[in-house]
Amino acid sequence: MPRPSPLPLVRVVLAWLPLSLLLSGCGAPYKGIVKPVTSLSKLSPELENLSDFAIDAHLKGDVQPVFPCSLAIAKLQTPRTWSGYASSEKAVLVVPGGDEAAAWRKLADPSPDASPIDQVHFISGLLAESQPTLKNLRDAAALVRAPLLLVYLQADTSDSGYNDAAMAYWTFIGLFVVPGNRVGHYTACQAVLVDTRTGMVVATADGEGQREEDVLPGAVDIAEDRVEREAQAEALKAVQANVRQVILELSRRTAASGPAE
Repeated sequence: MPRPSPLPLVRVVLAWLPLSLLLSGCGAPYKGIVKPVTSLSKLSPELENLSDFAIDAHLKGDVQPVFPCSLAIAKLQTPRTWSGYASSEKAVLVVPGGDEAAAWRKLADPSPDASPIDQVHFISGLLAESQPTLKNLRDAAALVRAPLLLVYLQADTSDSGYNDAAMAYWTFIGLFVVPGNRVGHYTACQAVLVDTRTGMVVATADGEGQREEDVLPGAVDIAEDRVEREAQAEALKAVQANVRQVILELSRRTAASGPAE
């Protein structure tokens, strides 16, 4: 009895190979996500090279906020390039919304104890330029009578591509059951608490979040959206918790030192 020729099977595999690579959702291997770089110089270039006089003034400056007080919040976001990495363009002013805004408003929540913050204001384009500087953000904070200004910068990077498991796409079954694509997202938040009157930095805080996931070729877009939301939520939750802790520590320190003369 003659043995069956393997040629038909080879033809099927070769026919499916281009389609499997197309359905994988990308034409390059997954390189991994890297932490985006954030810098205060994007917000205030004059802080990049301080004069000796300015350095001395900042070192000797003794800024003690008086609590309770109002807090102005400005969110900046760095645009991303088409490849998913943080752009070198200057960050733009955006207004927090939804759960993010609700979490910031909780800084003024008096329960269970009295909060050092009695009111929260969000700085929008009505008060400052879309690509603001630290100076005009301070001006905006002064307009809403907020002695403290919180500025936080959110930067994102993402990547997607095929992983080692994508080799299984060479089989007909593997095309439909093997998660040969990987998607990832990294969000970093940097925050500075600024004295509105002097422009001196009172404290800093940060937070970051990252997610990676292996998915089937047909679910790449859905997974990209999901890991982006989860990474951003994690980073924002971390920076908000750190800012709250910083403000509480400042209020305790101010109370311990007594009222300013």
